[in-house]
Amino acid sequence: MMRALKLALLILALMPAVWLHGDRPPEPSDTDIGLVDLMPALRSDLPDTGALRLEGAWRITGRARVLGTLSGLAQTPRGLLAVGDRGGILRFAWPDRPGPWHAVAGRLINLDWRKYRYPTDPEAVFIDPGSGDLIVAFEDAPMLERFSADLARRSSIPLPVLAEWPDNKGAEGMARLADGRTVVIGETYGHWFDRTRHPGLIWSGLPRPFEAPLRFELVLPAGYRPSELAQMPDGRLLVLGRHFSLAGFRSVLAVFAPQDIRPGAVVTPQVVARIDDPRIRDNYEGMTVTREGDGSQMVWLISDSNEMVQMQRTLVLKLRIGPEVR
Repeated sequence: MMRALKLALLILALMPAVWLHGDRPPEPSDTDIGLVDLMPALRSDLPDTGALRLEGAWRITGRARVLGTLSGLAQTPRGLLAVGDRGGILRFAWPDRPGPWHAVAGRLINLDWRKYRYPTDPEAVFIDPGSGDLIVAFEDAPMLERFSADLARRSSIPLPVLAEWPDNKGAEGMARLADGRTVVIGETYGHWFDRTRHPGLIWSGLPRPFEAPLRFELVLPAGYRPSELAQMPDGRLLVLGRHFSLAGFRSVLAVFAPQDIRPGAVVTPQVVARIDDPRIRDNYEGMTVTREGDGSQMVWLISDSNEMVQMQRTLVLKLRIGPEVR
């Protein structure tokens, strides 16, 4: 049954763009989206985050359903962009800059498509440097989706290899590297009896429909699963890992070199930071890295609250990469 469903998704992926400007999915209300600065309460006893120093922490508030599902993060000329479960998208201004903060919520996917078993769970996103298009990976579909910057057009990139991963442990981390390669990491384990290795896929450029990738494995501390991948401005790669237990979520950030990613490699990144402090820990799934005007590098994280507003929050963190991260 599952193989038949994934085959149907591949066929659906070959269909032309589903909407134009007049048939775009409706956007949720964004009039009540707010931002709460958490740093005033944290500065007197700053959380220990290892070699990445906490520079900013904010909570995004509001009733729009999109706000409780954000999983992938990318940067735009105007700010940050996050995608999430049920096809949501949130564009918002840099929270650390002066002036009024604003955010706009919308949808990549019409929720009515769920009855046709269409994938509606975006987990990772990057912006194609040439066209400005959004490239989105879904946890529950063997394809990538390409959206124009204004979301008026979409097309699909069928990738049968993604059908090898379980629907709820599929493509979680994705990055387009400076050398042109596209890398996707699965949340699933690479081996039955090893709870540290996770499968990774490499394409030499933006994947072409049905193109087979090269493979490698990524090693994280036991119990942690990869939830995002990003390239730092200095070229190194950063992976975000998360762990869930009855005590709640914890996260690690680990760094490695892009040349470590090669066919058949087993890559073990160096853990440089942990987010264990209960004041800021949550289900972080989205990550991007920026360079400041002074040359320093900043890691931005966003959490997926799973719409559990009483137990989790939609948080945005800004972390400075220290000189000891080599």
